[in-house]
Amino acid sequence: MAQELGFRVTIDPEEQNYDLYWTDTAVQPDKLARMKPYQKINHWPGMFTLSRKNNLGKHLMDMRKKFIEYKYFPKTYILPADSSLLL
Repeated sequence: MAQELGFRVTIDPEEQNYDLYWTDTAVQPDKLARMKPYQKINHWPGMFTLSRKNNLGKHLMDMRKKFIEYKYFPKTYILPADSSLLL
């Protein structure tokens, strides 16, 4: 679909001439440093802090402690670290 819109798309990690780089793995910092301003990528460093459920839960609970507005999700436990809270 992106090609139909006129974009150059690649899944080859060695390719340098692209508009959009699509990957299912982590992106190395040197790859990001070589990207030109117009080039886009579907991942960024550290995205696992939000995309993994345990990290997302930890960050939401931290925000709940700081801001009263963060009451829109159920209390979250991260096991095994929080197992004593369940007893």
